[in-house]
Amino acid sequence: MSDDPGGLAVAAAARLRHMSPGALARLRRMPDDGAAPEFWRLGVPDRPDWVSIVRILAILTDRGAPENRAVLHDAARPWGQVLCDGGDPRWRGEPHDRPLLSEQRLAQLLAARGNARRVLMTRAARAVAARHGPGLQANVADIAWSILAPDNAAILAKPYYRRFDGAGRGPETETDPHA
Repeated sequence: MSDDPGGLAVAAAARLRHMSPGALARLRRMPDDGAAPEFWRLGVPDRPDWVSIVRILAILTDRGAPENRAVLHDAARPWGQVLCDGGDPRWRGEPHDRPLLSEQRLAQLLAARGNARRVLMTRAARAVAARHGPGLQANVADIAWSILAPDNAAILAKPYYRRFDGAGRGPETETDPHA
C-alpha cells in the first residue's frame, strides 16, 4: 500500500467494499483501540486517527452483500460538499432546504482537534449515511486528510461553502429588499 494518506484511504475504502456484512459491522462499532481483526488486515497505520478514518469509511460503505455495494470513493465529490448536500448531487439548496451539517456544526468541526475532531467527524458520517442511504459517493481522501490535517480548514470549508453558496444562498446572490 501507498504511504500517501489519501491513497491509503482510497485503498482501504476499496477493500471495505468487499468485506462481509459482519466484518463491516465490527468496523463500524470498533473501539478506539482498533480492536477489530479487520482493521489490522487493512494495512493502515496503527494510530487513533486511522481507527476513526476506517470506522468512518465503514459507516459510509453500503450495507448488504458485497456484490451489491457501490464504490464509495469519488474524487469529484469533496467531503465538505457532501457535508453540505448530504450526498445528494441534486440538492438545490432552495430557501426551505437546509444543509445536512449546519454552518454552526461545521464551525465546531473545524475548530475541533484530536479526539473531539474524530468524534465530530464520526457523527457527521453517521448523519450522512442515515440521510443518503445506499450508493453514497465521496472523496475518501478528503475524509482522511480532514482528520490528519485539522489545521487545513479549507479541506472541508471550501467545498462546503462552494456548494452552499452555489445553491443560490451566497451573499453575492442575495437581493436587498430595500433597493
